[in-house]
Amino acid sequence: MLKLNSVNKTFNKNSLDEYKALDNVNLHLAEGEFVTVIGGNGAGKSTLFNAISGSVLCDSGKIILDGQDITYMPEHKRASFIGRVFQDPMRGTAPNMTVGENLTIAYMRSINRNMMGVPSRKEKDYIRSRLASLNLGLENRMNTKIGLLSGGQRQAVTLVMATLVKPKLLLLDEHTAALDPASAKTVTYLTRKIVAENNITTLMITHNIGSALSMGTRTIMMDSGTLVMDLKGEERKKASVEALLKLMTKYSSNTYRYE
Repeated sequence: MLKLNSVNKTFNKNSLDEYKALDNVNLHLAEGEFVTVIGGNGAGKSTLFNAISGSVLCDSGKIILDGQDITYMPEHKRASFIGRVFQDPMRGTAPNMTVGENLTIAYMRSINRNMMGVPSRKEKDYIRSRLASLNLGLENRMNTKIGLLSGGQRQAVTLVMATLVKPKLLLLDEHTAALDPASAKTVTYLTRKIVAENNITTLMITHNIGSALSMGTRTIMMDSGTLVMDLKGEERKKASVEALLKLMTKYSSNTYRYE
């Protein structure tokens, strides 16, 4: 489904600030696989996501998604089949537009239609039903400006926006890190539910080691732009938070959470 072959990215080339953000990264994900990504600040996690989504173009290597070479495809074209939810609940939405308008734009983009077009009655009912499936009552706030929602509510809407039409790949960029504990718990539950029900191939960055081991089917760790750990199967099932934290101290001085 997703293949990264020898992907490299260096920023600020030929300057004192030059650094290699991605160093010969090779990563293969099967269809429906849910992989959690851990690593300290500067490990290359966000650059990895940016290279996949197209907001950063890699220097060399290939990125193949569902058999298609997207290495140098423009970001706006990838947006129709790659969903992404950011850490900041304010990103990925238009705060001065309503919940309904944001959802409609996301839906129209995903089906490659004019984003300012008008969906059919059947499509409107579908969008509303997807919002209702969250059980947060947000289907009754379709005319509320999305900027007036709480962080947790907004992140839940953004999650629906990213998956209204099943994406080939879903990127979750620490999407619960900025939320209060109760909201984070709700969004985590909704993430599990939506990904499982739709069998969505997913990559999720997290600093929560408990979540990294309990969510999804596989855990990888990055350091200095490379993959330094790949846990799956029985090895992952047997891994403990404490053991993983000890292993991670070899690579990073960052503080990780036990929860």
